[in-house]
Amino acid sequence: MQEADRIKIKSIKSKIATMLQERHSLEDGNKAFVSPSEMWSLGCSNIDYMLWLPEEYFAKLRMHTYHFTGDNYQTYFYADPEWFRSAYRLAALTKDIPAKLVLNEPEGGIGFHYGNGRFVSVDITRFQRVVNNLYRSKVLADLSQSNRPTNYILEIGAGYGGLAHHLSNILDNVTYVIVDLPETLLFSASYLSLHNPQKKIYVYDPSDFSTLMQGRELDAYDFVLLPNYQLQSIRWMRFDLILNMESLGEMTTRQAEEYLDFIKDTCAEVFYSLNQDRVIQNYEMSSVSELLARRFSLTDLAEQNLSQEKPNESKPPVTTKTKIRRTIGHVGRRIADVIGLSDEPEEIEEKNLVPVPVYPPHREYLCRPLTK
Repeated sequence: MQEADRIKIKSIKSKIATMLQERHSLEDGNKAFVSPSEMWSLGCSNIDYMLWLPEEYFAKLRMHTYHFTGDNYQTYFYADPEWFRSAYRLAALTKDIPAKLVLNEPEGGIGFHYGNGRFVSVDITRFQRVVNNLYRSKVLADLSQSNRPTNYILEIGAGYGGLAHHLSNILDNVTYVIVDLPETLLFSASYLSLHNPQKKIYVYDPSDFSTLMQGRELDAYDFVLLPNYQLQSIRWMRFDLILNMESLGEMTTRQAEEYLDFIKDTCAEVFYSLNQDRVIQNYEMSSVSELLARRFSLTDLAEQNLSQEKPNESKPPVTTKTKIRRTIGHVGRRIADVIGLSDEPEEIEEKNLVPVPVYPPHREYLCRPLTK
């Protein structure tokens, strides 16, 4: 890592630490919104080590982003790249998509390299799906052809900043605002800074934020990253595109309602939502679709046949190692039956001891406010 990058990361870490202190001072007054949901409180406790990681190790930030998307670098050590190509339908994924909109992992990323110049990961296929649907629904064209000097995009819950990175490089004249938990902003601020050295990035700092808001000079920046508890400070803005990808379902119902009320009031054009109605581990959420329907006119992208490039149901080929493990598992259960360690051997044999979890489906909508 170059010294300039090390200095950037050190500054970002310092600002995140300040945000955490500021949030703590606000929690007594509005804990329900300011603090993470119960589900994400646990998630934040699993990523707090990043704040103490030496700056030079942020050059390998992508090794740690599985905390948000589950896309683990180890996958690409053991999976077959040809199986991945087929299972994720890489050819179909970018068929009839302009070359400018075909996404690849940036340098230092994870994934499979292919001979046609593609560098693809599971996350890239997720981001590509979003870009494809924004393209096919004419949202990207409307933004590109607008006469506005600056297009304002807001992403709520941007994870490590992967989608923000790609969209900001597809569209011109964009100020891309991210609102997220401080713990997550550490990732997105670092990722965007390291991969966009030519762009101006503002990371929330209480020492100059009020001055920035008074002058309303956010359009001087390519990226503006704000903690969730400063959401209302930008209510004066009007956003040409708002996005939320897989985080509304992780919030409490009250938190999601506050965000959706804000979006309804500040969305000038369209809000893109890709979410489960409720992440299965989150018992503090009712239903994202129901909350959306109260505030927006919804276009279901699945019904519009805009979301066709989904991974197929094929599974990786069974290796000899896997067969051996399965055999040992069966033998182990039989031995347990024989020596009496299993009370109900017949029932255990019929059940899958490692059940495949059934997750609620993702619902993909283009949303427009019911009232302006």
